Amino acid sequence: MFKNIVCPVSHEKTDSSISRLTVFFNAVLMVTFLFTLNPFPLYLFTFDYGVRAFGNNKYSPLCFLSTIIVSLLGWQNKMVAKAPKVFASRLGFICALLGASFFIFNVPLASRIIISFFSVLAFMDSIFNICIGCLIYHHFVFPF
Repeated sequence: MFKNIVCPVSHEKTDSSISRLTVFFNAVLMVTFLFTLNPFPLYLFTFDYGVRAFGNNKYSPLCFLSTIIVSLLGWQNKMVAKAPKVFASRLGFICALLGASFFIFNVPLASRIIISFFSVLAFMDSIFNICIGCLIYHHFVFPF
């Protein structure tokens, strides 16, 4: 199913293990927000996605944490193209920003719906390595 999908391409590389662990931490923060409605996790993962959306992984607190954990566990580097990860981070930032905006403007149900959907996508990426961002790119961006 995913073999013929066209993803954004770049010559820059990033470590897939670090990326997937970072997305997993973000997904855990999303679920924490959904169950507690505490805005701190919401703001933290919105900030983190915002930083990564502009390709500045070195300033992402969760990416920094993931880098340390991957290093401590001795996981091997799995270098992949950076562009699909940045594109997915941009889509994630839009979702997170929408969720945060709805929460700030006192529409918690809309915020929960968006963040619930977003958390499913984040878990799919982090656990199963299925990136819905590539499907979106393939069907809605690439043809134009």
